Amino acid sequence: MARVLIIPLTRPYVIDYLNIWASNLRESFSKVGVSIDVLIWPDVLKPPMDCFVWNRMQYLSPCLLKWLYNYVSKIFEDYIIGIGYLDGFEHGLNFVFGEASPGLRTAIIYTKRLDPRFYGNRYDFNLYIQRVSKEVIHELGHLLDLGHCNNKECVMRFSNSVYEVDEKSMFFCRNCSAKLMKKLI
Repeated sequence: MARVLIIPLTRPYVIDYLNIWASNLRESFSKVGVSIDVLIWPDVLKPPMDCFVWNRMQYLSPCLLKWLYNYVSKIFEDYIIGIGYLDGFEHGLNFVFGEASPGLRTAIIYTKRLDPRFYGNRYDFNLYIQRVSKEVIHELGHLLDLGHCNNKECVMRFSNSVYEVDEKSMFFCRNCSAKLMKKLI
């Protein structure tokens, strides 16, 4: 059984939703026929400002991934997912909703651009929960060696915009499900 540790990196728009995201993660994997143990870190781990790029007002994702791995991997050996109401980027990309480093068994979800208010809309609890859930599941899929999928509804489909996040489901397609089963059972 895979064990996943979810770590809040900010308090607002994260801490109160962790149990919902953990439940959605379990549900998505149970549809594949795989049980995962999801644990939640008991407090907020504040990201280091060393990883913040002031002229972009964003966090450099590879920097945060290494920091989170170095902080947690000594006490937790399975999969680590940090979630923060942050904006992140990777070199060559304007932003990322999330990033996974399978070699480090660590992923980070940046939720700021998943919030409808980022685009000038009103806050929509359900939409925000769905978007973040999909990205958490997607990044754990990468940690489990799944690549991007061409199936438009598969959670492993690459999302270049928040609208593409909205189009995909929270679940794995038949092909990705088979790969997960092979890896985890």
